[in-house]
Amino acid sequence: MKADHSDVARVALLLFAAAWGANHFAPLLLVYRVRLQLSPTDLAVLFGVYAVGLVPGLFFGGPLSDRRGRRTVVLPSACLALAGTILLAMGSAGFLVLLAGRLVVGIGSGATFSAGTAWIADLSARDAAGTGARRAAVALSSGFGGGPLIAGVIAQWSPQPMLVPYLVQAAFLLLAIVLASQVPASAPAAIFRGPAQLRLLPRGFFKEVAPTAPWVFTFAAIAFVVLPGLVRERAGGFAVVYAGMVTAVTLLAGVAVQPFLRKTRPRLAATLGLAIGSVGLMVGMVATAGLSLLGVFLAAVLLGTGYGACLIAGLRWIEAATVPAIRGRVTGLFYVFTYLGFAAPFLLAACAPWLGDRASLACTAAVALATAGYSARHRWHNE
Repeated sequence: MKADHSDVARVALLLFAAAWGANHFAPLLLVYRVRLQLSPTDLAVLFGVYAVGLVPGLFFGGPLSDRRGRRTVVLPSACLALAGTILLAMGSAGFLVLLAGRLVVGIGSGATFSAGTAWIADLSARDAAGTGARRAAVALSSGFGGGPLIAGVIAQWSPQPMLVPYLVQAAFLLLAIVLASQVPASAPAAIFRGPAQLRLLPRGFFKEVAPTAPWVFTFAAIAFVVLPGLVRERAGGFAVVYAGMVTAVTLLAGVAVQPFLRKTRPRLAATLGLAIGSVGLMVGMVATAGLSLLGVFLAAVLLGTGYGACLIAGLRWIEAATVPAIRGRVTGLFYVFTYLGFAAPFLLAACAPWLGDRASLACTAAVALATAGYSARHRWHNE
């Protein structure tokens, strides 16, 4: 018997709403810089503190859902993310409120992502191979991409750009929580007692999936954090909505590539993603040198394709190589490695004074190609 598609849709909608709330902060950074007179350092701290909350959420949310059940973890975690959004809506009170909001959103989102992805995989267990991974990847990528676009449009023309974007997302997330609460609870998955397989999976993970995982958000973060900033002078008064559009194009390209990779082996998907992402970095280098807004959009499409391919490769590996009793913790670990990519903008900024912006992008592209070569040479054990 196949999964109840209405249950899968409810959980996927919740992942979409949580991903929207996690990423719609990015185009609002320019608003805070002007309205609250925040320094570039303040903005970097606000952007990065999300990861401080995200990592423990990812680490503990997945394993806890293995023991207690997916629904038991996902719904409270989503409510915590909602509380963080409400704090961000009060961000006009100042930096510390924004800092607290970003931290709370990170904790709630991390647990929702890891446990929710495992929940979709469980619900899709009787469907065709790769179905659960694709559904989770599409839900997350759509939220990551759609949220900044909606927030950017609202912030560009709303008289209250620090409030209305959060109220819209909070209402949608609340609706998604209510709908997901109608999905029946399943028994905890942690009944597996195969120690040999428990020992095997970490070795396979660190050798095969971990080298690719950081590139998921390395490609994405460079596309929507670094590249728009390098052409902001050309964007002029539309810099906020332009940043939101680049973010949306990047992450929705990651959604669009999913159907083409539905039957592709994880190793091949990862290799293709790394290769295409490296091309995107080179296109971005050329586009920013010429201050080309359209060139940045083209780079965003390529980088988004690389993001989506590497994401689906990792999730498909997890779906094929794990049993429900450990799926949550392995999913959480995978997401932790993917979010290491959010350090890429800071690393590029640190290298820029010595290498320059364009040379830093070129070096990053070379490393991505080297990783693609490593992925292509080493056969993954579950293929």
